[in-house]
Amino acid sequence: MKRRYSAMSRVFTALVFLFLYAPILLLIVFSFNKGNSNTVWTGFSLDWYKSLFHNRLIMRSVYTTLLVSLLATAIATFAGTFAAIGFYSLRRRPRAVLNTVNSIPMMNADIVTGVAMCLFFVAFFAFWSDFAVWFNGVQHMVTLPARLTLGFGTLLIAHVTFNIPYVILSVGPKLRQMDKNLVDAAQDLGCTWMQAFWKVILPEIKPGIASGALTAFTMSVDDFIISYFTAGSSSSTLAMTIYGMTKKRVTPEINAISTLLFVTVLLLLVIVNLREAHMERTGQQERRPKPVLQRLTRFLDSPRGRWFRRGAAGVLTAAFLVTVILLTSATNAQPVVNVCSWGEYIDEDLITQFEAETGILVNYQTAESNEALYSLLKSGAGDYDVIVPSDYMISQLIEEDMLEELDYGSIPNFSLVDSRFKNLPYDPENRYTVPYAWGTVGIIYNTTMIGEPITSWSALFDDQYAGNVLMFRNSRDAMATALSYLGYSLNTTDPIQLREAFELLKDAKSRGVYQSFVMDEIFQKLEGGNAAIGAYYAGDYLTMLENNEDLAFVVPEEGSNWFMDAMCVLKGAPHFDEAMAWINFIASTEANLKNMDYLWYASPNQEALEQYPAYYEELYGEPLDPEIYEIMAAPQEVLDRCEAYLVLPASIRALYNDLWTELGI
Repeated sequence: MKRRYSAMSRVFTALVFLFLYAPILLLIVFSFNKGNSNTVWTGFSLDWYKSLFHNRLIMRSVYTTLLVSLLATAIATFAGTFAAIGFYSLRRRPRAVLNTVNSIPMMNADIVTGVAMCLFFVAFFAFWSDFAVWFNGVQHMVTLPARLTLGFGTLLIAHVTFNIPYVILSVGPKLRQMDKNLVDAAQDLGCTWMQAFWKVILPEIKPGIASGALTAFTMSVDDFIISYFTAGSSSSTLAMTIYGMTKKRVTPEINAISTLLFVTVLLLLVIVNLREAHMERTGQQERRPKPVLQRLTRFLDSPRGRWFRRGAAGVLTAAFLVTVILLTSATNAQPVVNVCSWGEYIDEDLITQFEAETGILVNYQTAESNEALYSLLKSGAGDYDVIVPSDYMISQLIEEDMLEELDYGSIPNFSLVDSRFKNLPYDPENRYTVPYAWGTVGIIYNTTMIGEPITSWSALFDDQYAGNVLMFRNSRDAMATALSYLGYSLNTTDPIQLREAFELLKDAKSRGVYQSFVMDEIFQKLEGGNAAIGAYYAGDYLTMLENNEDLAFVVPEEGSNWFMDAMCVLKGAPHFDEAMAWINFIASTEANLKNMDYLWYASPNQEALEQYPAYYEELYGEPLDPEIYEIMAAPQEVLDRCEAYLVLPASIRALYNDLWTELGI
């Protein structure tokens, strides 16, 4: 019986570990995949690791992550250790109150902490701006920067803030395990407080300090939400960069960096465990303090040393505050431009080329969606110069006076934009935007799973495809599919028509037509043959086609949405001239050709549109399939039956939100 239970226990343990580590193992395996799919193995390759180390966005974010994590760990460990000692010296009741207060940040939701810190920084920056203007006006010896922005300084403060409670929590138990009489006995025997700290307290709490430091470092490296709200436009952690890159798919580059992180953590754990095991076997004792440290301790306990400690504490505090102010100041010795776009929405070689040609540093970040970008801007966390929103969001930003008028004299490449893409409804006078890329929305389907070609939106509501249909997980696009099928305008403001479209979606959902509502997940599902039909974007279909040749795309006969993403400059952008240089560079024919090849989305640049087939043939040594080109850059007859989104009235946007909530997505 015992053997039976033992065997069952081993099987259960094996299943638990399999459940925990199978996804990681799969990630590691596909980091060596020759192709860019996470579902289709095409051969062994180290190319993604090579690509990883040449990816400037990832490497810069790795540097930022390590720097902020190490600094935050050092500061939080120092502050948290002495805070824990301070708690320990208090009486029971005030100590209990402070321990409860210390636990609140750890129990609080990260989203609450992130938003709260963002709002605090924004409010402080407003106060600082008024103070700096007044201070600079009453004296001329020292000039304070009037504009502070979210950046590395605020990111560091945020990480220090949320790490300190973890250090206190780790050090506190070790202090409580220590006999208080040891410190008193040491002082009775002639030790000063500092000597007692180094010789008695520190050896007792060292494991807690090490544990707290490791926890703080891990929390900093892993953090996304708080960093997202406090990093601003000039800093991006690895978690933020990876999140931005997954807008389209989890690429093998992400698998590669995740594999390296996993292996690094594993090696650190092995080294720590081996060291502890070695110390237990050999009975190794803690090293005695060195003579230099002993002399320093005696000095710090002397009357002069006490004054030195106070002065040093003041100097360090002042230095930290000055450093933070300098790091958050909008002024920078090197010209910079802060750009926010979508994940995998630019050939990164263009960023390197622009920096080399102009000497302007590009801080490039990504947003998940137009709505996420809008929320970021409204919260004050997105202090960008250039953004690349979609047509309907541009209208809303103009309506709310959030965009700066462009200096088209500094953008000569604007003349290369096809006349079809000028004076569009979202910017009828061409005052705020330069088009970036455009495309259409349609139906992607697997020809091996569908008996006949699809031509209508009706396929998204048909019972014969139940359980195999993927629908948009955003209200505007999902409602647009139903509105198109019903023959209504995508920009209708008629509540009755919107309710009818909603009921169509709701009925199909209740009948089990939809396998799921998706955005980025559609890549894995359609490429791997896990779903038959999905509504999505033409450019992304061409990306999927590289991994599954059985997929087909159609713009339904009822019509669809054609969209334009355009470059804009935010109101009061601190680097306006640099923004103009960036926009002009991206609007060039050369940049548009590279972007078309990277994105599979059409360019608004007329020369690039005409030259791309020849560019493709020269680059790859084979002609571009005309059908692929027509999907990328839809011909005019297709665009004629499509409609662009317009910004909807606030009441209709609220109705969309209510209907979407009612749909239960």
